[in-house]
Amino acid sequence: MTPAEQRRADYVAAIGPNTGYYLKHFEDLDAGESRVGWHWPAFFVTTFWFIYRKMWLPGLLNFFWPVISFVIGAILVAVLGVPAGLVVYLLLLLAPSILLPMFANAIYRHHVHRRIADLRPDIAASAERRMARLERDGGTSAGAVAGAVAGGVFVYVFILGILAAIAIPAYQDYTIRAQVTEGLNLATSVKAQVMEYRRQHGQWPDQADLADPLPQGKYVESVAVAAGSVVIRYGNQANEKLATLQIALAPALTADGEIVWACGNAPLAPGAGTGGGPTGSSVPNKYLPARCRGE
Repeated sequence: MTPAEQRRADYVAAIGPNTGYYLKHFEDLDAGESRVGWHWPAFFVTTFWFIYRKMWLPGLLNFFWPVISFVIGAILVAVLGVPAGLVVYLLLLLAPSILLPMFANAIYRHHVHRRIADLRPDIAASAERRMARLERDGGTSAGAVAGAVAGGVFVYVFILGILAAIAIPAYQDYTIRAQVTEGLNLATSVKAQVMEYRRQHGQWPDQADLADPLPQGKYVESVAVAAGSVVIRYGNQANEKLATLQIALAPALTADGEIVWACGNAPLAPGAGTGGGPTGSSVPNKYLPARCRGE
């Protein structure tokens, strides 16, 4: 064989299925054509195409690239800040989806060249053994793809399980804090009534002293007043971890006669005198706004 004929025979043996497509592109690249092109299988099923064609390292790197890029992105966000870091992270995440299909034929040709160049001299010198080895080391592997699919399902289900274990409690805590906030917002108008009553009558009111009806909410069973304190009791559609718990907003007078409020477990201002109404909170601190915690 001439060198050109040997190279063509090596390509045919190493490519295996779909030889016509790849042989044409390999010969175009050998003739100096641009390495830039487009390969649809490498775009739609990138990892599995690489593994099917026995390019193990690119396939595995692309499989784990979302995890790798996430770690790099977290570092970039910490160094560059949120906007710039996120932009660079998204570019890193999406880059393989564009670059690998563009250079897939050139990458595969390089892979085949490596298989040919790695032949032992004694095997390369025997036409029969040469073809047999290239067919064995080249070609395709449907079994590896099936293993990659099974492994991918396992890995990503495992990752999703970890993310769910983190995200679900975090989301639940977020919704409970939002429900707590509803009660504090409803209490705003009641606090205004308590302060107005104090200014007019010189004493802290009870619920019966207030003319306006006290509010309820989607997550708030009642807002009550006792000796000036506004007591929010959660219920109705509130999360079961919040239902029946309560927060007291306790008023007090400073030495200058100013009315101040202590929310939940937060302490009163030094020297302020209270009306003796309920104080504190049975809602855990992690659900309370910072101003209502006793920390």
